[in-house]
Amino acid sequence: MADEGDPSTSDDEQVVSNAAFALLGHQVRLDILRAFFDSYDPVDPDSRDDVRADRTRSYSELMASVGLRDSGKFNYHLEKLRGVYVEQVEDGYVPTASAVALYQAVVANRPTESVAVDVDIDTPCPACGADLTWGYEQEYLTIECESCEQFWGLTYRFPKNGLLTQDAEDVYEALYDRLMHHVGLARTGQCPACAGVVERTIPPSRLDGSATPTVELDCGTCSWHATVDIVSALQFEPRVMRALFELGIPLDSGTQATEEVLPTVTGREAEESTHATIEIATDEGTATVIVDETLGVERVEVDGETGSSAR
Repeated sequence: MADEGDPSTSDDEQVVSNAAFALLGHQVRLDILRAFFDSYDPVDPDSRDDVRADRTRSYSELMASVGLRDSGKFNYHLEKLRGVYVEQVEDGYVPTASAVALYQAVVANRPTESVAVDVDIDTPCPACGADLTWGYEQEYLTIECESCEQFWGLTYRFPKNGLLTQDAEDVYEALYDRLMHHVGLARTGQCPACAGVVERTIPPSRLDGSATPTVELDCGTCSWHATVDIVSALQFEPRVMRALFELGIPLDSGTQATEEVLPTVTGREAEESTHATIEIATDEGTATVIVDETLGVERVEVDGETGSSAR
């Protein structure tokens, strides 16, 4: 994991990023990459030959797409891209994963476009029932309740393309699901943005037996970060998911269901090797979740109206 306090690590990452951007600093190279994606359909590199052929461009096809007649000049720019954004295969050339990621980022974020934002949130606040409000700034979408302090709200990066392709009334659910699934991956230690290592921390100040415990998720490589309540972070762990269902929280009706129990969630520092004991109380009973310092679930117990269970 990269250490932000290590100058050598920062310098190395800067050199890599500068070199990657510098390779794109010519119109011919951009035209070569665009030639792949004008009709690109991504497939598994190990797929059948006839399927893989659909994503392959021959040397002559690329040169014709770029519109160059000077083969020496074209070959110079193609070689600059090869191994980084373009890979040579038996029948021609294919884009690498880096090129695909670059293309997807441009399509998703539409950095040169101004997108009109008109979000209609018809979902009430899960805590007080008031109308939720929204804001969109620097491609981050914020959902909050101005009528109470119990609903945590959320702010997360939401690409412009999502606003263009989602119905306005569906944006809230899309944002929430996007964040929660990314958090679910980060809980396992993998960054959803760069596949780097995520550090998972439960602030000790939130384990006083009264405050709702939170989790801080930080990637030391790309600076991806999220702070969420601990139930949201753990909700996709199978034993926790089953416990929530036993407590009358049907997650299949939408991940926002976890917001309803936040005021009843408490935590305290656990003994021995464990890091924290989390209690989730509802009208149906109480679930106790014991986690270690990496958010690994060690034990789940449910004490409800129909009896007790442990797993």
